[in-house]
Amino acid sequence: MQQFLVQIWKLKKALQWLYRSQNDRWLHPPWIFSLYQKAFRERKIREEWAQFEAYRAILRQSQREIRFLDPSNGLEQVRTIGQQASRTLLSQRGAQFLSVLADHTSCCGVLELGSSLGISALYLAQKNRPVVTIEGAEPIANEARATFRQFPTLDITLLQGRFDEMLPTAMDILNKIPSQKPILVWLDGHHQEKATDQYIESIVTHFGNRAILVLDDIRWSSGMFHAWEKQVHNPHWKVKIDLHRIGVLLAETNLSPGTFVLRPPLKHIFSFR
Repeated sequence: MQQFLVQIWKLKKALQWLYRSQNDRWLHPPWIFSLYQKAFRERKIREEWAQFEAYRAILRQSQREIRFLDPSNGLEQVRTIGQQASRTLLSQRGAQFLSVLADHTSCCGVLELGSSLGISALYLAQKNRPVVTIEGAEPIANEARATFRQFPTLDITLLQGRFDEMLPTAMDILNKIPSQKPILVWLDGHHQEKATDQYIESIVTHFGNRAILVLDDIRWSSGMFHAWEKQVHNPHWKVKIDLHRIGVLLAETNLSPGTFVLRPPLKHIFSFR
């Protein structure tokens, strides 16, 4: 019964988002319009993206079994690599959006909370952009390292441990980058309201207006949606972009402020999951 009510809640939120969302025909700020065009209208698939997707296919076919403790609840999980890839990896469209967003914002570095098997970090580590990624489960972190070894030219640093324990080290590494351009933070793990609030507070305190915050699964639960809504009303963020699953927050003061509920083209809506 509880699961049924959760699904009803998710359906309600999806319909509300669909009613409010808009495509590029109604977007006036040039920066947002350009982002939409690059993320959803351009058809060119970059060569490196094809390589990443080829490796994703290998992961999804793997029947090798791994055991790990879920850091969020301490419970042991037993899955094949293929099952883990299907359950936790961001979709191809979602990963491509992250890559386009990182380019569009000219960020100088990326912090990822939740490495999973490493695919999203590959997409983010383009154009000599350093990525620091944190993974709580050691066996999963080892699998992510194996992914990164397949692409040795990318600048990716993996830290294994609890997010709250590893965050100071990760932020110190990124602060050593000789640039004052933005830092993009991809928050894709520990989907609980209290934990999410704490991570965001640390990130804002450390990076200030340089932070570009991207949250995954903002409608995964009522707690995650509440955490997102609090940030939407937080005056620190001038630009808020709601893509149903993913939420983007920017503190950049030179952009036209506002909340933009963006609807990808119909062919992308479900693949964006």
